[in-house]
Amino acid sequence: GRAAKPEDAERAGPRPATMALVENEDALHDVNVVKNKQKRNEIVRKIKKKRKAAKKADKEKRQKLLKEQGLPLPKPQTIESKRTHDETFVAKDDPEILEEESTDEFADLLSGTEPPSLLITTCPKPSKATHTFVKELECVFPFSTYKKRKETTLVSQVVEYAIDQGHTAVMIINEDVKQVDAMTLIHLPHGPTLSFKLSSLRLSHSIFGHGKALRDNFPELVMNNFRTRLGRRIGRSLRSLFHTKPMCHNRQVATFHNQRDYLFFRHHRYVFEKRKEKVKASESETGEPKTQTKIQTRLQELGPRFTLKLLHIQKGILNWRHGEFEWCSTQDNKDSEKGYNRRTYVL
Repeated sequence: GRAAKPEDAERAGPRPATMALVENEDALHDVNVVKNKQKRNEIVRKIKKKRKAAKKADKEKRQKLLKEQGLPLPKPQTIESKRTHDETFVAKDDPEILEEESTDEFADLLSGTEPPSLLITTCPKPSKATHTFVKELECVFPFSTYKKRKETTLVSQVVEYAIDQGHTAVMIINEDVKQVDAMTLIHLPHGPTLSFKLSSLRLSHSIFGHGKALRDNFPELVMNNFRTRLGRRIGRSLRSLFHTKPMCHNRQVATFHNQRDYLFFRHHRYVFEKRKEKVKASESETGEPKTQTKIQTRLQELGPRFTLKLLHIQKGILNWRHGEFEWCSTQDNKDSEKGYNRRTYVL
């Protein structure tokens, strides 16, 4: 007779040993007995899928049992919930912190006695993407003005010009290889200076279903999860760029959300829409369905969208040579006794 071919074995179906591997969940280490790589990978996928389904069923069974007993469901463990306790955590109504903030650099701006005025500029020879980003920032920050920077203009000259014009802050957008990568915020006239790394930038035209932001508008401001003393200071610095009395009728909202020391910025408009829905008629009425008008609310993103990472805070005006740093993002700021800890944050 003729010799057996591999095709004949495939037509005959899987071997009994192969089926046993799938049935036994603990046989994942025995998969190497299957010489065919494609068959071996398929068996591994089936075993993992079976394990995942069994784990899910066990979880649902435990949750059902807890509900029957009237016990609360266990909360999922995340990096945020396991965050290392920081001694600088402060309460919102801490009298010591409130007294200190009443005399800091941002007190006059946040009290409404002095309106904010922001000067936005860029690095010399900005790219088209940087120029577009600055134009969109003008719609985010009220009382902002863009000033083109020449190649020979130093940062100190920009600061002097801003002070003469009565601006309260200067924002410098930097780029690398025609990609926006940094933001420097200088508060006038006595500082401080904050430097951020900027990433994950998406302009308005690249956001699906985006709207058009109003130029002369005071948006509502939302600050989330600034819990430490340093975080409150960063939050007050960003809040001082916005007007204290927003125009709520324009329905625009600017959000700074802090998560794991990353500041996520979003710019939205909440929209009210009237929609007609069919309502089933009661038995006493005619069988024809009626329509009822309901008002629904949704969010429309305006852009831009970006993420900030604090690099350092410098006292006074920016001075790389002789400046005194209030805080720097270094490895020493992490849990120094146990080494690097991914659950330790500063904001």
